[in-house]
Amino acid sequence: MSPSTRLAILWLWLIPSISAAAPDATLQQAIASYAQAQAATGRDQRLAGFRQAQRLFEHAAAQGARSADLYTNLGNAALQAERLGPAILAYRRALTLDPDQPRARQNLHHARALLPAWVPKPAPEGALEGFFLWRHLLNPAEQAALAAFCFLLAALLFAFAIYRRSPLARNLAFLPLLAWLGLLLSATLETRAAGAEPAVLIANETIARAADSPNAPMRFAQPLPAGTEVEIRETRARWVHIILANGRDAWITRSAVEVVEIKS
Repeated sequence: MSPSTRLAILWLWLIPSISAAAPDATLQQAIASYAQAQAATGRDQRLAGFRQAQRLFEHAAAQGARSADLYTNLGNAALQAERLGPAILAYRRALTLDPDQPRARQNLHHARALLPAWVPKPAPEGALEGFFLWRHLLNPAEQAALAAFCFLLAALLFAFAIYRRSPLARNLAFLPLLAWLGLLLSATLETRAAGAEPAVLIANETIARAADSPNAPMRFAQPLPAGTEVEIRETRARWVHIILANGRDAWITRSAVEVVEIKS
């Protein structure tokens, strides 16, 4: 991994609201460790300083000082400590608290680029996801009613077009039909989001298996590295069933993964 201190985006950024919420002693120790690590010339000394800063930011978060900025700083410390799993987890948590946090989003993009090329990565939020942001304005009953109306309108227009042999009516019928298809896709996105729990692998190497047993065959040719982002679909004792960004599934031990949701 390239020394992340060379990147201008990985600077420590704290605002007064964090200082007011976090215990002063823990936060000041974290800042001091971070600054000392940046100033250190030896690699081992730098890593030790950043790892100490990571632990102190984690302690501050555990004490209740949770904000997007604090988790971004935690991710920066972990990334410069060459701990890719905790870094990606911290950035994801920052973005759950503030989806518009620019440093977390930019640094998450950089951290994902450090993963091996064969590791599936979530697609960045793009035009398709942005197009369906409007679905949050309607509750499920309203979406279902609107979908039914669009389908009925499309059917009536197609029937009129056939009866009157009207190309205009036929072309107009595609508009409510497309809206109906969009509503169906929106419902699919909602169902998928409701049934999945985003998580990040934190263990350095995790053997993914075909079933929830240590004797089950390996699911992939090589272990999954720390920082791999997955969705948890099922938990059985000490095993979890995960789905990777490319749709492949596997079973891994529960201790190898942390959920993105911030537990109170």
